[in-house]
Amino acid sequence: MKLRAIAPVAMLLLSLPLAAMAAVVTVSGNGQSHDYAAALNAAEVDAVANCAAQGGTALDIVYTHVTSHAVYYATVVMRCEVP
Repeated sequence: MKLRAIAPVAMLLLSLPLAAMAAVVTVSGNGQSHDYAAALNAAEVDAVANCAAQGGTALDIVYTHVTSHAVYYATVVMRCEVP
């Protein structure tokens, strides 16, 4: 009896398009420069490239951080939707 109850649910799940089964992952990127904005931009470009390398689409930036020593070091964490 359980098998008959599971079969319609399984068929429904298998009929969903693959786009509906996309996952959201977190990727990060790093950059450094003598200019604050350039370091942050390089980190964002790196994060988007990491997302694209997984075949995904960048959604939004979750976290940014910039540290200054002799140069600016930037880190960007963003959400990425992958198939």
